[in-house]
Amino acid sequence: MASKLSICRAQVHVPNTCAWCESIQGVNWYCNDCHEALCDRCFEVHQRARKTRKDDVVPIKEANKLGEAVLPEVCKTHRSKTCDLYCSDCNIVMCAMCFTEKHKQHTFKNIEEEIDSQKQYMQDQLKILKFKLDHFEDNLSKRHEVSKSFNDSVDVIRHTVQTKRLRLKAEIDSLADTVLEELSSLMEEEDKSHKQDCQSHEQTIKEIKQLISDVEQNNEQLSSTSLFELTGRLRTTIPLYDVATKPVLPRPPHFVCRKLNAEQMKSMIGYLQDRKEVDSKKVSQIATFRVPRKTQINSICPIDDTHAWVSVHSSQELIKVNKNGKVTECVKLDFDPWCLTSTYIKELLITCNDHSSLIHKLTKDRHVTRFTDISPLEAWGISVSNSDDVFVTTNTTTIQVLNKSGERIRQISCRGDSGGVGLGIVCLTTGNMVVTNCVNIYDCNEIIVINTSDQITHKWRGELDNGQKIVETKQCDIARDKYDRVFVPDHITDQVYIISGNEKKAMCLLDKKHRVTEPLAVCVDRCGHVWIGCGDGTVHVMQILMSDVNDADDDDEDDDDDIDESGVNIIISI
Repeated sequence: MASKLSICRAQVHVPNTCAWCESIQGVNWYCNDCHEALCDRCFEVHQRARKTRKDDVVPIKEANKLGEAVLPEVCKTHRSKTCDLYCSDCNIVMCAMCFTEKHKQHTFKNIEEEIDSQKQYMQDQLKILKFKLDHFEDNLSKRHEVSKSFNDSVDVIRHTVQTKRLRLKAEIDSLADTVLEELSSLMEEEDKSHKQDCQSHEQTIKEIKQLISDVEQNNEQLSSTSLFELTGRLRTTIPLYDVATKPVLPRPPHFVCRKLNAEQMKSMIGYLQDRKEVDSKKVSQIATFRVPRKTQINSICPIDDTHAWVSVHSSQELIKVNKNGKVTECVKLDFDPWCLTSTYIKELLITCNDHSSLIHKLTKDRHVTRFTDISPLEAWGISVSNSDDVFVTTNTTTIQVLNKSGERIRQISCRGDSGGVGLGIVCLTTGNMVVTNCVNIYDCNEIIVINTSDQITHKWRGELDNGQKIVETKQCDIARDKYDRVFVPDHITDQVYIISGNEKKAMCLLDKKHRVTEPLAVCVDRCGHVWIGCGDGTVHVMQILMSDVNDADDDDEDDDDDIDESGVNIIISI
């Protein structure tokens, strides 16, 4: 009975040695059923034997021309034998002698049975590939639709902002520009996200199409070795295309207009709905953990959505922790770190806890090098602006400004009314900076805002939105979020205060139920989660569940010209 297997002649070597007697004389015959070459004498025996007399035996020259004939590969170890067995344990083809010598205890199959099985596997995987191709093409199409909807929503918000700004005087143009810049930033983030997502889908689709093409084009034209290579490639590659993973898609932004108010010009333009008021009763605790040394946290610097670097008092190492408190990395230092800040190329700048003038740098490959020396001044608080300038407080009324290479650019005075010196510092997205003026390395009795012209524009001296006033705060470090809200921890009152813009009063982040004691350092990660480091080495990670956008405006009346007729979900209040 002729074999079902078809092997391309260009990939098959026809034996020139008799499979029975190993003679090289008179090898003129080939049995398509036994897959063996025969000499004239063995051919006659083959024809008389009861088990082989009905086999399909042809002249060997005709075998060379049979494009559909089974011409198995010759064993590389036993040149006179053909590889007609398959070892399931070793995943190789072999001859009978190989089986006897090395694979006798292994599971084996007839080569044709295994090839039929793997061909069936190939067909099954082809169906899976086509299904996954449809899935990713559908995701790509939906992703384009979501991006278009996102951009349409941004366009509507742009129109709303422009319509409202026509009703205002020229002095509020800068506020409208701020909102529009925030929208542009959102669009840039979405465009980048859209491009990355589409590139990923397109690459996956390209790879799957190539696999499908390879399978379809070579399905009937493969040697056993090539076949096993292809099926092996399918086994390792197909699981990588996970169709169960749900894509994370952005939601279109919503714009909320505030009530027209001559006293607060910012409210006349409005804000994106993402920025809501903070309510301490709606702040939830994600995690609480304690660093291994169980001592004072000096500074926390976020790395990404889940990790942060932490400097601990009297410890000559930096630790990298996740939100569950697991220490994922430690970097040994030859100094005690004080304040940490990250550059826009993900390098960490570090000041020392020993009145030093040195500033160190931790590179992405974890090398600790000297960034600069600002002597005779001391380096204390440190922050990096959007333009990559480095601002350093010096335990004096002078702020040292450096470029990204560590070279001095200029000096800024932070002399306030309290007679204190600058220690804590954070750069805002607007280019302004916020500085704590302290009477010693911890006690702050004034916080000032310095604009891009190096002028003090705002001061906060402890006024709270609940009518109370605190005399001073005590902390190691301060921080800001993406909305330029400044977070000020206070070791004295077990509280973190939030100062927004140029408002004269601060609000409280924490409630008694949060049980945060002696906070000294704070940071805000890209998710908006607030990390609070305390005096006993405890770190609390908080999530701000913002108040409803209309909570503060329940008594506002709607303007007729602010009705949204576009079908896009926009909330407007006047």
